[in-house]
Amino acid sequence: MNLRLTIHLLVLLSVFGGQMALISDAKAQATVKSQRKVTGKVTDEKDLGLPGVSVKLKGTSKTVATDANGNYVISITEEKATLLFSYTGYITKEIAIESNSNVDVQLSVDKKQLEEIVVVGYGTQKRATVTGSIATIKGDVLKQSPTPNLSNAIAGRVPGVIATNRSGEPGNDFSSLLIRGKGTLNDNSPLIVIDGVANRGAFERINPDDVESISILKDASAAIYGAQAANGVILITTKKGKSGKSTITYGGSYGMAQATQLPKLVDAGQYATYINEVNDRLGQPHQYSDPDILKYKDGSDPLNFPNTNWYDAVIKDFSPQYRHSLSFSGGTDKLEHFISGEYLNQEGIFHKSATNYKQYNLRSNISSQVTPNLRVALNVSGRIEDRQASNYSSGTIFSEVLSAYPTLPAYYPNGLPGPGLAGGRNPVLMASGATGYNNVKDYSLLSDLSFDLKLPYITEGLYVSGLAAFDFRFRNGKKLYDNWDAYRYNKTTNEYVNLKNTEGPINLNEDFRNYKLQTYNIKLGYSRQFESHNISAFVAFEQSENYDEGISAYRTGYLSSKIDQIFIGGDKDKNNGSVASQSARQNFFGRLTYSLKDRYLAEFILRHDGSFNFPNGKRWGTFPGVSVGWRISEENFFKKNLSFVNQLKLKASWGKMGNDKISPYQNLQQYYLDGGFYFGPDSEKQQGLSAGVAPNPNITWEVAKTTNFGIESSFFKGDLSLNADYFISKRSSILIARNASVPSSTGLSGKLPAENIGKVNNRGVELEMLYRRALNNDFSFSIGGNYTYTKNEVVFMDEATNVPEWQKIQGHSMDSWLVYQSTGVYRNQAEIDNSVHLAGTKPGDIGYRDVNGDKKITSDDRIRVFEAPTPKSVFGISAGMEYHGFGLNILLQGQGKAKQLILPQQGNAITPPVWLFENRYSVNNLNGAYPASFDRNDPINNRYSDFWLRNASFLRLKNAEVYYTFSKSVVSKLKIQNLRVFVNGSNLLVFSKIKDYDPELNAVTGSYYPQTRIVSAGINISL
Repeated sequence: MNLRLTIHLLVLLSVFGGQMALISDAKAQATVKSQRKVTGKVTDEKDLGLPGVSVKLKGTSKTVATDANGNYVISITEEKATLLFSYTGYITKEIAIESNSNVDVQLSVDKKQLEEIVVVGYGTQKRATVTGSIATIKGDVLKQSPTPNLSNAIAGRVPGVIATNRSGEPGNDFSSLLIRGKGTLNDNSPLIVIDGVANRGAFERINPDDVESISILKDASAAIYGAQAANGVILITTKKGKSGKSTITYGGSYGMAQATQLPKLVDAGQYATYINEVNDRLGQPHQYSDPDILKYKDGSDPLNFPNTNWYDAVIKDFSPQYRHSLSFSGGTDKLEHFISGEYLNQEGIFHKSATNYKQYNLRSNISSQVTPNLRVALNVSGRIEDRQASNYSSGTIFSEVLSAYPTLPAYYPNGLPGPGLAGGRNPVLMASGATGYNNVKDYSLLSDLSFDLKLPYITEGLYVSGLAAFDFRFRNGKKLYDNWDAYRYNKTTNEYVNLKNTEGPINLNEDFRNYKLQTYNIKLGYSRQFESHNISAFVAFEQSENYDEGISAYRTGYLSSKIDQIFIGGDKDKNNGSVASQSARQNFFGRLTYSLKDRYLAEFILRHDGSFNFPNGKRWGTFPGVSVGWRISEENFFKKNLSFVNQLKLKASWGKMGNDKISPYQNLQQYYLDGGFYFGPDSEKQQGLSAGVAPNPNITWEVAKTTNFGIESSFFKGDLSLNADYFISKRSSILIARNASVPSSTGLSGKLPAENIGKVNNRGVELEMLYRRALNNDFSFSIGGNYTYTKNEVVFMDEATNVPEWQKIQGHSMDSWLVYQSTGVYRNQAEIDNSVHLAGTKPGDIGYRDVNGDKKITSDDRIRVFEAPTPKSVFGISAGMEYHGFGLNILLQGQGKAKQLILPQQGNAITPPVWLFENRYSVNNLNGAYPASFDRNDPINNRYSDFWLRNASFLRLKNAEVYYTFSKSVVSKLKIQNLRVFVNGSNLLVFSKIKDYDPELNAVTGSYYPQTRIVSAGINISL
């Protein structure tokens, strides 16, 4: 029985086991049979591979990504499956996979997602439907330049902006920015708005890595800022956090700066020859004998006959600058953050330089989606600017460089410093800080808290938003005049005489300044689309309050500069001072934007502003704006016949704006503390008050009425874009005083109030082109350019009634030189005798035209030359390319219709440049291009005349960058997201007819801190 049972069990187990084995084998075979690989390539509409596309097996978590060329491989087991292809900015596609083993996919652009968003006043708009003239610069573009100053990085980037950089001094290298040229006889600077808050101070020192975008409002679009918008508006938007994986980004660079162009000055031998010739023409004995000149030339006796190149003595070849930036960004669907820090250090170009600039930036931009309808954001940024310099300004130092004789030593052979021109003012010592210091520290803290609340439970599209900003700035300046050691060698006694104390006793100035700005606004808005109608509107209220106060103190009589504190100074000749002011603005404003089928566009702006700068009854002004647009490319007939045109938009705008950038309290009688009066029984000095400028109770707004006509177009799937604008701006009610037409004999000079009497018209054109193309995944390139031409005309300004017609500004450009009209250099006495000339004129002097025909050369013979250092036209040309990670970016920038007067022997200048010396008129060079030897006291050749005017047009290699971005395969092995190395430079080359000076020079004689060329190398890493 047991045996039979055992046999039955064995049979059953064998059968069951066999069946299980068969089933298992069948499943295994089925699994092996159904598992397969699907490959393919994902491309865009131009058939270029898309890297990083997500390829997901629908219904599972299995996901792969395309490689750098858009190729993918994914394993699937199902006979029937669906793959999801998704990529930012493109429409997601679902592809059913059956027996296919190769599936190529082309993704289409999601136009709604890729629509460029432009920051405008108090909001954003789609680029395609913008009707105003608004230029934009992306933050990434700014990083192509090593200059730490944003205003310099803007130059040449967009049309309509005239950026002129006059100096390369660390911490003081700002560009003056004009939007569409000059339109007023007063302040022409644009309004600066940072993260939606106006008047937060200069934007130049914002960390470039923090900038998301810059928008420039140039026409009626600026009317939303009303009374402050006449000169245009620059909107700075900083980066915000984005939901997704957190990213840590580091950027570091090290660079070297050097002067772009400096005039070559004569050496000691040439100088001695030149001065002897000056004395010859003055009928005076020679200052230097021929043997002396020979010793200066051969350098055989450097103690008694030095030969100093003062530029070489003061300026070093290179000065370093380095910068580090670190940021953290990311977030969830509830909380997003962007936190960053920056450190910048720039040294001056002087030997043992006292000039140094350090900058520390911190930023925290945090936003929270508190509820589905409520979003709150807090932005906080802090900055410290530490400027260190000599107590003598850079202009004074360079003036001394031009004044110091090359026959004086910078240092004697024994190492003692030389005397300089007078009183020990050796520019080498002045630049090194041996004479004292001027240190300024600026601290700023900007903060704003904002909210956006959607109100769908009232009606869809309704929202309310608000902002409260609190900005604080503090400045501490300290300026010490110290005694220093400079020596003069006495040949007779063979002694070095110390010139210490020739500048007076040690003294100290110190000042403290506090600025506080509070801004509040509340906005009720509505945005909704009804079929083909799109409406967006808001009304808002804003108020800002500004407070400014400061104190200063001066002490002298210090025994030593070792303890540089005010309380250590003496009791005599001390002085204290203070300043305080406040201002406020209230504004009611709104905007209505409407589009029909995204084809017919209109925008209406209205702002009602009140400003503390004006008297009661004159404080409020109303500023409207209107613009329209027609996207012809959206018309059906256009799409059918001209499909290669992606965008063609005509637009026009008109707006009225104000300018309240004036000195406050002009409606009140102002008094000033006088230096003192002696009266009373003891005839003691008593402090008193003096009346200032007479008040004007009727002052009001300066008004600008601006009209703009424009066209925007793009072709060939957006590869080519062409834009053009024509604008007219008419200013009226410009505040100017009648100081010219009222004779000075009345005693009213300087006492007359400003009146709203000035008028200026300004017009011009802007052109912009950009072509960009990706030939394949490995190679892409772009080239673009922009051009701006502006011309202003003074319709009315106060001028003296006896001004000759050829000297009047009215009817001409406000930018001009008033100069004598030269007839060239006289070659002989006969030419002088046959012309009207200045008394004492000799062969080799400049002749001048008798413009008014009175047989005399007087100030009435001066003429207006209506071109000045501020150019009428500017342009920029940009180009870029990338191949297998290698890239190149270039920016050329230039200007035209500009003139600069270069008179090397004017003011304190004494030492002539080589170009003047080598081409002067002399007995050995009767055809010399320049007058015979003359000094700064010469009454004939030193006059401002068109002889010394130079064409200041130029073409500059403003920026160039070469970089390499490591491939994804490399960075993935390094466990990082991105790695990029670069070398870039700014102001690398300049082509100009001004050969010995930078064409953007800031002074007639060249006594200024020069422009600098910066070459930098660095790295960007993202984790």
